[in-house]
Amino acid sequence: MYPTAEMRWFFRGPIPPEVEAWFQQGAGSVEREPPRTDRYLRLPGSDDLNVKLREGRLEIKQRVGTTHTLRLHEHVSGVVERWHKWSFELAEPAGARTETMSAAGSWIAVRKERRLRTYQVKRGGRVVALTSSEPPAEGCELELSTIDAAGQTWWTLAFEAFGDESALPDNLVLVAKQVLSVRDEPPPFPTDASQGYAAWLSNLDGAEARS
Repeated sequence: MYPTAEMRWFFRGPIPPEVEAWFQQGAGSVEREPPRTDRYLRLPGSDDLNVKLREGRLEIKQRVGTTHTLRLHEHVSGVVERWHKWSFELAEPAGARTETMSAAGSWIAVRKERRLRTYQVKRGGRVVALTSSEPPAEGCELELSTIDAAGQTWWTLAFEAFGDESALPDNLVLVAKQVLSVRDEPPPFPTDASQGYAAWLSNLDGAEARS
C-alpha cells in the first residue's frame, strides 16, 4: 500500500502560456515523462475510488480522507485528499485485456503528457528543489499535465506528497506554500476546480468548459 496526499485542479482546454511560464520558474529540474495512455474503469457517481490499467498493472486508489478548503495563496485554494494506492501486475496478455475492455464498454482511455518537479522535505521543514528524478523518502511533486479523454482536451496541476503517512498533508502544504512564495504571482487555481481524478472522470461526459 502506497499512501499519498494530493491537491489537484482540472481545467478544460490546452495549458495556457502563462501557466507554462509559471511552471518553468524556480530552482530544480523538470522531468518530462513520455506520453502514455491509462485506461480507467468508469464508476459513475464515485469520487473516492479509482481503478485503472497502467503499463501492464492494475492500480486501485481509494480516498481515505479530505481536509476542509485550504487557502495557500490569494489566488490558490483547494482541498487536500488523502489516498491509499495498491498496484498489481497482470498476467493476462495485453491483447486479451484490450478485447475485454472494448467489449465491456466500461473503460475510458486517458492519454497523459506529464511534467514533474520534485521537492524534498528535510528535517526541520526545509524544502529543497531536486535536480534528480530519484525520489527522496519525504517530499512532494508538482505536476503539470495535458490530458486527452472522451474527445476532450484538459489540463491538470497538482501537488502530491509522499513518504510518512502521518506527515503527508503537512508536507504538501509546506511545499506548496514554499513554491508559491518564491515564484511570480501564480495563475488562479480556485476551489471549484479542485478535485481528484475519480471525481473528474465521474463527471467527464457532462463537464462544461472552464475559463
